[in-house]
Amino acid sequence: MHGDHSIADAYRRHAPAVFRRARQILGTEAEARDIVQDVFLSLFENTRQFQGKSSLTAFLYSVTTHACLNRVRDQKNRARLEREHFAGAGPDERDSRLTPEQLAILHRTLQRMPDELATVAVYYLVDGLTHQEIARLLDCSRRHVGHLLERVEHWQEAQARAEAESC
Repeated sequence: MHGDHSIADAYRRHAPAVFRRARQILGTEAEARDIVQDVFLSLFENTRQFQGKSSLTAFLYSVTTHACLNRVRDQKNRARLEREHFAGAGPDERDSRLTPEQLAILHRTLQRMPDELATVAVYYLVDGLTHQEIARLLDCSRRHVGHLLERVEHWQEAQARAEAESC
């Protein structure tokens, strides 16, 4: 895979199959379209990831499967973190905007949180970005994003323990 033309050709030939695979796993067209963009953007940003050890079709099948599984894990983790640590600060179910009370809770939490953790928490919990999208914004690995989100969780647990002890 060399150059922009090769990636554009690969997109034209393989994007429909990537889309079908993503839709099969995720069940929605919108998320499948996001995965197609993620897969080909990643390939564009790092053409060396396809090393030619298998066919491009097999490579894209594998990459798409992993991207979808990561998306599912991200959604489960986001929901769990929202339930456990940001109760009352999540989006209102009738409206995607935060209520004034929810916004106040979130602001108080984020003000006390270290900047690096607050940034990743906003990207993940408020903006709903995936680990991969956050990694691109922060110019780091997905693994590092996962570690940062674990630190958010541990920080929130420590805050809750400290508040409980002070009562």
